[in-house]
Amino acid sequence: MKNFSELDILARELSAWSELDGESIFITGGTGFFGSSFLYSLLKVKQEHQLNIDITILTRSIKTFKHNHPLLFESSFIHCLQGDVVDFIFPEKKFSKIFHLATTSAHETFHGESQLKKYKTLVNGTERLLKFAVKCNANKILFTSSGVVYGPLPDGMTTVAETYNGSPVTTEPASALAQGKRSAEFLIAYYADKYGFEYVIARCFSFVGPFLPLDLHYAIGNFIYDALYKDVIEIKGDGSPIRSYLDVDDLTVWLLIMMSKKCKHKVYNVGSDQSISILELAEKVCGIIAPEKRLKVCGDTNHIVGNFSRDYYVPNINRAKNELGLDVWIDLSQAINRMKKSVIKND
Repeated sequence: MKNFSELDILARELSAWSELDGESIFITGGTGFFGSSFLYSLLKVKQEHQLNIDITILTRSIKTFKHNHPLLFESSFIHCLQGDVVDFIFPEKKFSKIFHLATTSAHETFHGESQLKKYKTLVNGTERLLKFAVKCNANKILFTSSGVVYGPLPDGMTTVAETYNGSPVTTEPASALAQGKRSAEFLIAYYADKYGFEYVIARCFSFVGPFLPLDLHYAIGNFIYDALYKDVIEIKGDGSPIRSYLDVDDLTVWLLIMMSKKCKHKVYNVGSDQSISILELAEKVCGIIAPEKRLKVCGDTNHIVGNFSRDYYVPNINRAKNELGLDVWIDLSQAINRMKKSVIKND
Protein backbone atom coordinates (compact mmCIF):
# COMPACT_ATOMS: atom_id res chain seq x y z
CA MET A 1 0.00 0.00 0.00
CA LYS A 2 1.22 3.50 -0.81
CA ASN A 3 2.59 5.58 2.07
CA PHE A 4 0.63 8.81 1.80
CA SER A 5 2.29 12.09 2.73
CA GLU A 6 0.69 14.52 5.17
CA LEU A 7 -0.01 16.78 2.18
CA ASP A 8 -1.89 13.92 0.48
CA ILE A 9 -3.93 13.39 3.64
CA LEU A 10 -4.69 17.10 4.00
CA ALA A 11 -5.72 17.37 0.35
CA ARG A 12 -8.19 14.51 0.77
CA GLU A 13 -9.68 16.12 3.89
CA LEU A 14 -9.92 19.51 2.16
CA SER A 15 -11.79 17.95 -0.73
CA ALA A 16 -14.22 16.24 1.66
CA TRP A 17 -14.82 19.31 3.84
CA SER A 18 -15.33 21.46 0.73
CA GLU A 19 -18.45 19.42 -0.05
CA LEU A 20 -20.03 20.95 3.09
CA ASP A 21 -19.00 24.53 2.37
CA GLY A 22 -21.79 26.89 3.42
CA GLU A 23 -23.41 24.44 5.82
CA SER A 24 -24.39 25.02 9.45
CA ILE A 25 -23.58 21.86 11.38
CA PHE A 26 -24.60 20.55 14.81
CA ILE A 27 -22.45 17.83 16.40
CA THR A 28 -23.08 15.64 19.43
CA GLY A 29 -20.07 13.84 20.85
CA GLY A 30 -17.81 16.63 19.63
CA THR A 31 -15.36 16.21 22.52
CA GLY A 32 -14.87 12.45 22.20
CA PHE A 33 -12.33 10.52 20.13
CA PHE A 34 -14.26 10.83 16.87
CA GLY A 35 -15.46 14.37 17.50
CA SER A 36 -12.10 15.82 18.52
CA SER A 37 -10.39 14.29 15.49
CA PHE A 38 -13.19 15.62 13.30
CA LEU A 39 -12.84 19.18 14.59
CA TYR A 40 -9.04 19.25 14.43
CA SER A 41 -9.31 18.11 10.82
CA LEU A 42 -11.49 21.12 10.02
CA LEU A 43 -9.18 23.43 11.97
CA LYS A 44 -6.22 22.14 9.95
CA VAL A 45 -8.08 22.61 6.67
CA LYS A 46 -9.28 26.13 7.52
CA GLN A 47 -5.75 27.23 8.38
CA GLU A 48 -4.88 26.69 4.73
CA HIS A 49 -8.16 27.42 2.93
CA GLN A 50 -11.26 29.57 3.33
CA LEU A 51 -14.36 27.50 3.96
CA ASN A 52 -17.68 28.86 5.20
CA ILE A 53 -18.56 26.11 7.67
CA ASP A 54 -20.14 26.94 11.03
CA ILE A 55 -20.23 24.30 13.76
CA THR A 56 -21.96 24.04 17.13
CA ILE A 57 -20.98 21.17 19.41
CA LEU A 58 -22.92 19.82 22.35
CA THR A 59 -20.68 19.27 25.36
CA ARG A 60 -21.38 18.33 28.95
CA SER A 61 -18.76 20.81 30.14
CA ILE A 62 -17.57 23.86 28.22
CA LYS A 63 -14.91 24.41 30.88
CA THR A 64 -13.44 20.94 30.31
CA PHE A 65 -13.58 21.37 26.55
CA LYS A 66 -11.71 24.68 26.83
CA HIS A 67 -9.07 23.09 29.04
CA ASN A 68 -8.55 20.00 26.88
CA HIS A 69 -8.81 21.67 23.47
CA PRO A 70 -7.91 25.38 23.71
CA LEU A 71 -7.19 25.67 19.98
CA LEU A 72 -10.65 24.40 19.12
CA PHE A 73 -12.32 26.52 21.80
CA GLU A 74 -10.65 29.70 20.55
CA SER A 75 -11.55 29.13 16.91
CA SER A 76 -14.13 31.49 15.43
CA PHE A 77 -16.17 28.81 13.66
CA ILE A 78 -16.74 26.35 16.55
CA HIS A 79 -19.43 27.25 19.10
CA CYS A 80 -20.31 25.36 22.26
CA LEU A 81 -23.67 24.43 23.74
CA GLN A 82 -23.48 23.01 27.25
CA GLY A 83 -25.81 20.15 28.04
CA ASP A 84 -26.32 16.40 28.14
CA VAL A 85 -27.55 14.67 25.00
CA VAL A 86 -30.51 13.17 26.89
CA ASP A 87 -32.01 16.51 27.97
CA PHE A 88 -30.15 19.45 26.37
CA ILE A 89 -32.02 22.71 25.82
CA PHE A 90 -32.60 23.33 22.12
CA PRO A 91 -30.74 26.38 20.76
CA GLU A 92 -32.74 28.85 18.68
CA LYS A 93 -30.77 28.26 15.51
CA LYS A 94 -31.18 26.47 12.20
CA PHE A 95 -28.82 23.64 11.29
CA SER A 96 -28.74 21.97 7.91
CA LYS A 97 -26.65 18.94 8.92
CA ILE A 98 -26.32 16.95 12.17
CA PHE A 99 -23.51 14.53 13.05
CA HIS A 100 -24.75 12.39 15.94
CA LEU A 101 -21.47 11.02 17.30
CA ALA A 102 -22.43 10.92 20.98
CA THR A 103 -22.30 7.64 22.85
CA THR A 104 -21.42 6.61 26.37
CA SER A 105 -18.04 7.72 27.70
CA ALA A 106 -15.16 5.31 27.17
CA HIS A 107 -13.88 6.19 30.64
CA GLU A 108 -17.27 5.45 32.19
CA THR A 109 -17.46 2.13 30.33
CA PHE A 110 -13.99 1.15 31.51
CA HIS A 111 -14.86 2.00 35.11
CA GLY A 112 -18.02 -0.06 35.21
CA GLU A 113 -20.83 2.19 34.03
CA SER A 114 -24.28 0.66 34.52
CA GLN A 115 -25.41 -1.25 31.45
CA LEU A 116 -28.88 0.26 31.82
CA LYS A 117 -27.46 3.78 31.89
CA LYS A 118 -25.43 3.00 28.77
CA TYR A 119 -28.56 1.81 26.99
CA LYS A 120 -30.72 4.73 28.09
CA THR A 121 -28.08 7.29 27.11
CA LEU A 122 -28.06 5.94 23.57
CA VAL A 123 -31.82 5.60 23.21
CA ASN A 124 -33.02 8.69 25.09
CA GLY A 125 -30.17 10.80 23.76
CA THR A 126 -30.92 9.84 20.18
CA GLU A 127 -34.63 10.61 20.51
CA ARG A 128 -33.84 13.98 22.11
CA LEU A 129 -31.49 14.75 19.22
CA LEU A 130 -34.12 13.72 16.67
CA LYS A 131 -36.70 16.03 18.22
CA PHE A 132 -34.16 18.82 17.87
CA ALA A 133 -33.51 17.84 14.24
CA VAL A 134 -37.20 18.30 13.51
CA LYS A 135 -37.28 21.67 15.31
CA CYS A 136 -34.17 23.07 13.60
CA ASN A 137 -35.25 21.79 10.18
CA ALA A 138 -32.13 19.70 9.52
CA ASN A 139 -32.10 18.02 6.12
CA LYS A 140 -29.72 15.16 6.95
CA ILE A 141 -28.41 13.25 9.98
CA LEU A 142 -25.39 10.99 10.15
CA PHE A 143 -25.32 8.57 13.08
CA THR A 144 -22.20 6.68 14.17
CA SER A 145 -23.52 3.27 15.11
CA SER A 146 -21.26 0.28 15.72
CA GLY A 147 -20.28 -3.09 14.35
CA VAL A 148 -21.45 -4.61 17.63
CA VAL A 149 -25.04 -4.42 16.33
CA TYR A 150 -24.40 -7.60 14.32
CA GLY A 151 -23.87 -9.66 17.46
CA PRO A 152 -21.60 -12.73 17.56
CA LEU A 153 -20.70 -14.00 14.09
CA PRO A 154 -21.38 -17.61 13.10
CA ASP A 155 -18.47 -20.02 12.74
CA GLY A 156 -16.57 -19.44 9.52
CA MET A 157 -17.64 -15.80 9.04
CA THR A 158 -14.50 -13.66 9.28
CA THR A 159 -15.91 -10.37 7.95
CA VAL A 160 -19.43 -9.01 8.20
CA ALA A 161 -21.42 -7.18 5.53
CA GLU A 162 -24.37 -4.81 5.98
CA THR A 163 -26.70 -7.48 4.60
CA TYR A 164 -26.03 -9.81 7.55
CA ASN A 165 -29.09 -9.85 9.81
CA GLY A 166 -27.52 -11.28 12.94
CA SER A 167 -28.05 -9.54 16.25
CA PRO A 168 -26.84 -9.54 19.86
CA VAL A 169 -28.57 -11.77 22.40
CA THR A 170 -31.32 -9.80 24.12
CA THR A 171 -30.92 -11.65 27.42
CA GLU A 172 -27.23 -10.74 27.75
CA PRO A 173 -26.96 -7.60 29.94
CA ALA A 174 -23.46 -6.85 28.62
CA SER A 175 -24.98 -6.27 25.18
CA ALA A 176 -26.32 -2.85 26.26
CA LEU A 177 -24.14 -0.95 23.77
CA ALA A 178 -25.29 -3.14 20.90
CA GLN A 179 -28.95 -3.03 21.93
CA GLY A 180 -28.77 0.75 22.39
CA LYS A 181 -27.19 1.28 18.99
CA ARG A 182 -29.82 -0.91 17.32
CA SER A 183 -32.63 0.97 19.04
CA ALA A 184 -31.08 4.30 18.02
CA GLU A 185 -30.92 3.13 14.39
CA PHE A 186 -34.64 2.32 14.54
CA LEU A 187 -35.51 5.71 16.03
CA ILE A 188 -33.58 7.53 13.31
CA ALA A 189 -35.32 5.56 10.56
CA TYR A 190 -38.72 6.20 12.16
CA TYR A 191 -38.25 9.96 12.57
CA ALA A 192 -36.76 10.31 9.08
CA ASP A 193 -39.74 8.53 7.57
CA LYS A 194 -42.22 10.61 9.56
CA TYR A 195 -40.61 14.03 9.07
CA GLY A 196 -38.94 13.64 5.69
CA PHE A 197 -35.24 14.23 6.34
CA GLU A 198 -32.35 12.13 5.02
CA TYR A 199 -30.13 9.96 7.17
CA VAL A 200 -27.17 7.64 6.90
CA ILE A 201 -25.93 5.18 9.52
CA ALA A 202 -22.19 4.55 9.81
CA ARG A 203 -21.57 1.24 11.57
CA CYS A 204 -18.11 1.88 12.95
CA PHE A 205 -15.54 -0.77 13.88
CA SER A 206 -12.03 -0.10 15.31
CA PHE A 207 -9.83 2.96 14.82
CA VAL A 208 -6.46 4.46 15.63
CA GLY A 209 -5.30 8.05 15.93
CA PRO A 210 -4.72 11.03 18.23
CA PHE A 211 -7.09 11.30 21.23
CA LEU A 212 -7.60 7.54 21.39
CA PRO A 213 -7.21 6.75 25.11
CA LEU A 214 -4.05 4.77 25.83
CA ASP A 215 -5.02 3.55 29.29
CA LEU A 216 -8.49 2.05 28.77
CA HIS A 217 -9.79 -1.03 26.92
CA TYR A 218 -8.37 -0.29 23.46
CA ALA A 219 -5.69 -2.86 22.63
CA ILE A 220 -3.85 -0.70 20.11
CA GLY A 221 -3.75 2.22 22.55
CA ASN A 222 -2.45 -0.04 25.33
CA PHE A 223 0.28 -1.44 23.06
CA ILE A 224 1.43 2.00 21.94
CA TYR A 225 1.55 3.19 25.57
CA ASP A 226 3.55 0.13 26.64
CA ALA A 227 5.93 0.51 23.69
CA LEU A 228 6.61 4.14 24.59
CA TYR A 229 6.67 4.04 28.38
CA LYS A 230 7.00 0.50 29.78
CA ASP A 231 9.63 -2.22 29.74
CA VAL A 232 7.24 -4.88 28.43
CA ILE A 233 4.36 -4.79 25.92
CA GLU A 234 1.54 -6.78 27.52
CA ILE A 235 -1.13 -8.71 25.65
CA LYS A 236 -3.80 -9.16 28.28
CA GLY A 237 -5.59 -11.98 26.46
CA ASP A 238 -4.13 -14.80 24.38
CA GLY A 239 -3.67 -12.62 21.28
CA SER A 240 -5.94 -14.69 19.02
CA PRO A 241 -8.91 -12.34 18.33
CA ILE A 242 -8.92 -10.75 14.87
CA ARG A 243 -9.41 -7.00 14.45
CA SER A 244 -8.79 -4.24 11.90
CA TYR A 245 -8.00 -0.55 12.37
CA LEU A 246 -8.82 2.50 10.27
CA ASP A 247 -6.85 5.71 10.75
CA VAL A 248 -9.05 8.45 12.18
CA ASP A 249 -8.15 10.82 9.33
CA ASP A 250 -9.57 8.28 6.89
CA LEU A 251 -12.60 8.00 9.18
CA THR A 252 -13.14 11.77 8.97
CA VAL A 253 -13.19 11.65 5.17
CA TRP A 254 -15.56 8.67 5.20
CA LEU A 255 -18.07 10.46 7.45
CA LEU A 256 -17.87 13.69 5.46
CA ILE A 257 -18.48 11.91 2.16
CA MET A 258 -21.40 9.97 3.64
CA MET A 259 -22.91 13.23 4.81
CA SER A 260 -22.37 15.20 1.63
CA LYS A 261 -23.26 12.57 -0.97
CA LYS A 262 -26.63 11.13 -1.87
CA CYS A 263 -26.24 7.61 -0.51
CA LYS A 264 -27.81 4.64 -2.27
CA HIS A 265 -28.12 2.77 1.02
CA LYS A 266 -28.94 3.90 4.56
CA VAL A 267 -26.32 1.75 6.31
CA TYR A 268 -22.58 1.48 5.62
CA ASN A 269 -19.85 -0.35 7.46
CA VAL A 270 -16.99 1.98 8.38
CA GLY A 271 -13.55 0.61 9.12
CA SER A 272 -10.61 -1.23 7.63
CA ASP A 273 -10.95 -4.60 5.92
CA GLN A 274 -7.28 -5.43 6.58
CA SER A 275 -7.48 -7.99 9.36
CA ILE A 276 -4.79 -8.61 11.97
CA SER A 277 -4.68 -10.70 15.14
CA ILE A 278 -4.13 -8.98 18.46
CA LEU A 279 -0.79 -10.80 18.78
CA GLU A 280 0.29 -9.62 15.32
CA LEU A 281 -0.84 -6.11 16.22
CA ALA A 282 1.35 -6.11 19.34
CA GLU A 283 4.27 -7.39 17.29
CA LYS A 284 3.72 -4.66 14.69
CA VAL A 285 3.57 -1.90 17.34
CA CYS A 286 6.68 -3.32 18.98
CA GLY A 287 8.58 -3.46 15.68
CA ILE A 288 7.67 0.11 14.73
CA ILE A 289 8.07 1.86 18.10
CA ALA A 290 10.28 -0.26 20.38
CA PRO A 291 11.87 -3.29 18.68
CA GLU A 292 14.16 -3.75 21.67
CA LYS A 293 11.26 -4.51 24.03
CA ARG A 294 9.70 -7.91 24.64
CA LEU A 295 6.11 -9.08 24.45
CA LYS A 296 4.26 -10.76 27.29
CA VAL A 297 1.11 -12.80 26.60
CA CYS A 298 -0.92 -12.84 29.82
CA GLY A 299 -3.76 -15.05 28.64
CA ASP A 300 -6.27 -13.25 30.89
CA THR A 301 -9.88 -13.47 29.66
CA ASN A 302 -11.33 -11.35 32.48
CA HIS A 303 -10.14 -8.00 31.10
CA ILE A 304 -12.72 -7.87 28.29
CA VAL A 305 -15.06 -4.88 28.54
CA GLY A 306 -18.68 -4.88 27.41
CA ASN A 307 -19.59 -6.71 24.22
CA PHE A 308 -16.18 -7.14 22.60
CA SER A 309 -15.41 -10.76 23.54
CA ARG A 310 -15.67 -11.79 19.88
CA ASP A 311 -13.13 -13.68 17.79
CA TYR A 312 -13.64 -11.64 14.61
CA TYR A 313 -14.45 -7.94 14.42
CA VAL A 314 -13.68 -6.92 10.84
CA PRO A 315 -16.08 -5.24 8.39
CA ASN A 316 -16.75 -5.98 4.77
CA ILE A 317 -16.52 -2.49 3.24
CA ASN A 318 -17.31 -3.25 -0.41
CA ARG A 319 -20.50 -1.17 -0.25
CA ALA A 320 -18.59 1.98 0.80
CA LYS A 321 -15.81 1.29 -1.69
CA ASN A 322 -18.05 0.60 -4.67
CA GLU A 323 -20.75 3.21 -4.09
CA LEU A 324 -18.87 6.11 -2.49
CA GLY A 325 -15.29 5.60 -3.65
CA LEU A 326 -14.01 5.18 -0.08
CA ASP A 327 -10.98 3.14 0.87
CA VAL A 328 -8.31 2.41 3.46
CA TRP A 329 -5.77 4.98 2.30
CA ILE A 330 -3.53 5.11 5.37
CA ASP A 331 -2.18 1.66 6.15
CA LEU A 332 -1.80 0.41 9.72
CA SER A 333 1.98 0.84 9.95
CA GLN A 334 1.72 4.47 8.87
CA ALA A 335 -1.22 5.01 11.25
CA ILE A 336 0.80 3.65 14.18
CA ASN A 337 3.73 5.91 13.29
CA ARG A 338 1.43 8.94 13.07
CA MET A 339 -0.10 8.17 16.46
CA LYS A 340 3.33 7.67 18.03
CA LYS A 341 4.41 11.11 16.83
CA SER A 342 1.21 12.67 18.15
CA VAL A 343 1.62 11.11 21.60
CA ILE A 344 5.25 12.20 21.86
CA LYS A 345 4.39 15.72 20.67
CA ASN A 346 1.67 16.10 23.32
CA ASP A 347 3.76 14.75 26.22
